[in-house]
Amino acid sequence: MTITSKIQNKIIKQGRGWVFTPRDFLNIRHFNTINPLLDRIENRGLIRSLGGGLYDYPIIDPDTGLPRNPKIEIVIKAVEKQLNDKFQFSGAYACVLLGLTKQMPAELKYLSNKQNRVVYAAGFKIKIAQTIIPTPRNKYDKGTLAIQAIKHIGKTKLTLGQLKHIKKQLNEAELKKLKKLANNVSWIKRIV
Repeated sequence: MTITSKIQNKIIKQGRGWVFTPRDFLNIRHFNTINPLLDRIENRGLIRSLGGGLYDYPIIDPDTGLPRNPKIEIVIKAVEKQLNDKFQFSGAYACVLLGLTKQMPAELKYLSNKQNRVVYAAGFKIKIAQTIIPTPRNKYDKGTLAIQAIKHIGKTKLTLGQLKHIKKQLNEAELKKLKKLANNVSWIKRIV
């Protein structure tokens, strides 16, 4: 079996909708030789380049016969792998997840313990801002979401009702984590 066939088989095995980077094939071939092989597979029409070093095995719309856009969550997962990083949700999105607002943020912004950057991939402009709050294993960790939401709302706009709403959603371990994370931000430390 050729190297190109091995890569192609892995893509097909992952299924339509998979977004990937050359890093996903390091177990098959050295990084520098993967890009030309992916280009060859793209020229055959099996995959498409999404820009920024990302590719997908697109889901084809049965009505139009055209490839659908990938889901942002899948794109973010691939960008994390590509950058060897783990992102946190922005404070604005943390507010949505905690039920403090229903308004989705206008821009895609994530937080990282690494440097600030902007990534263009799959038609999305993804802003990644640096944060001092340690990244949890699980993006949906409520203690981390709570600290990000509180930071986003800000010292002068945070109401007692919002703080109670946040705390009500946290179990004992999550509340303990919030208090630990609050040590990184002096004004939040005083209120939690």
